[in-house]
Amino acid sequence: MENKYILLANLEVSTKKVYEKHFESEKYEILVNNENMIIAKQTNNKDINLEHEQIIIEVLESMARKYTSSKVLYIDLTKDINSILKKIEGEEIVRHTDNRITWAIRQAITKAIASKSDISLFD
Repeated sequence: MENKYILLANLEVSTKKVYEKHFESEKYEILVNNENMIIAKQTNNKDINLEHEQIIIEVLESMARKYTSSKVLYIDLTKDINSILKKIEGEEIVRHTDNRITWAIRQAITKAIASKSDISLFD
């Protein structure tokens, strides 16, 4: 089974506290917890390269900061991050600027924002 990754951005303080308690009760590990963003992971597979995962999370955090809006952004990145980890598996050196990482993360964030915009048009 794969690890599950969740990104929540543009959170208000009270909403953020609710999600922190939820992730704690569901046994998620919070990888990033800054002013208005949470990136959490639920571990199902311990056989991953943690250094590679950390690089991916740093790129994700950096990109998510650039996509600020007034709406809360909730993205399930399970498929995307696990796919990236499989692509770079076995490599010694992985850089933050690697296209396999940056492109996939940018696509996932853009797709989530676009689908959220589509939904709000019909509300």
